[in-house]
Amino acid sequence: MEQAVREALRQSPQARAARASLESARVQADRDKPVARPTVTAIVSGTAQGPRVEFPRPNGQLATVLPEGVGRLDLILEQPLYRAGGRAARERYLAQLSSGELEYRKAISDIALKVRRAYIDLLRSEAGVRTARDGVDSAIRYQRLVERQVAAGTARPVDSQTVQSQVAEAQSALAQADGGLALARSNVNRLLGRALQSPVAGVEPMAAPAVPGNADEAIARSLRARPELLLLDRNLQSARAGIVLARAQSLPTVNARGQVTEQTPSAFQHEHYYAATVELRWTIADAGRARQDTREARAQTDRVQALVEDAREGIGLETLQTWERMRSAQSRIELARTQRSGLEATEIVAEKSYEVGRSTVYDVQTAQREVRGARMAELSAVYDLHGAYADFLYAQGDILSGIVLSGALESSP
Repeated sequence: MEQAVREALRQSPQARAARASLESARVQADRDKPVARPTVTAIVSGTAQGPRVEFPRPNGQLATVLPEGVGRLDLILEQPLYRAGGRAARERYLAQLSSGELEYRKAISDIALKVRRAYIDLLRSEAGVRTARDGVDSAIRYQRLVERQVAAGTARPVDSQTVQSQVAEAQSALAQADGGLALARSNVNRLLGRALQSPVAGVEPMAAPAVPGNADEAIARSLRARPELLLLDRNLQSARAGIVLARAQSLPTVNARGQVTEQTPSAFQHEHYYAATVELRWTIADAGRARQDTREARAQTDRVQALVEDAREGIGLETLQTWERMRSAQSRIELARTQRSGLEATEIVAEKSYEVGRSTVYDVQTAQREVRGARMAELSAVYDLHGAYADFLYAQGDILSGIVLSGALESSP
């Protein structure tokens, strides 16, 4: 199962999409990173104008005031020196950066859960095929017994037709199980990024997962490690920083500007020009924009806070539900094993009684059906336990435990 999860996280289309989304989130967060980032702009222009204007100099020569052709190259550098709310901007940047990492963590956790569920369905289907094949073998074996009994005159000929029907029923169940197994294999291959018809076989888990005595520790862990809850916490940090930034947008800012210009000279313009400027900008009246943005930021913060509270309750309940499902599955396993043991004994008694003429073929068929039903109930409960355990790990944010993320996944959180 862990091998399947690792392969899916390495090469499946969903995993590749998650890594691309992570890179996109990092780029978006980096755009708002509060660091010194001067902007440099180059402007090249050429102008044709007229008529030409000249002005006589004291020495009698003519000075060009308005030339007919002008070329100009401007190189402009701008850098903010001070902007209110720098600390809040830094907090929002870190929260946004962490949000992208947590979104990625959630995405690959979802992939791991899907693969685990599909793998358990594969094991369930393989076990169903084995059980159905055993059913066919048992029906054929019993058919031979009945034929011997009919030949010996200790059974009625109609019993032979009855067991033929039982064999056909078992073979039909095997065909259905084979079809379900083919679909389960295709689903696993799809999640692993393979061709649907690629060969795949499951390996049974070494042992059934242990069920904790209570869910308290699991709930506490889910409230600490669940990516969705951590993501909402980062969103709340970002929203709170947004309140500070909304208030700060009308406060003074200080910018520096440098300019170097090469241009066509004239009587009043030198061919070289440079300037350095420090600018203080203060928006005294902004038509209520800062106040409205602050109200909006507060409302957003209240919304996220409510979502955090709701998510905590929901995640705690989800963890408790998966724990209860594990307990239920474990109880059903114990019950099914007890019932199977008793029904297998009853089946043996029914077959022996039929051999000596003390029971009918219908009694044997009934006993065999009940045994097959008990076996399938036990298998179903076992795989339900494994499925509930996968959901239990996911509910705690621990679905990737034991999975070594390597290669393309080394950048994951």
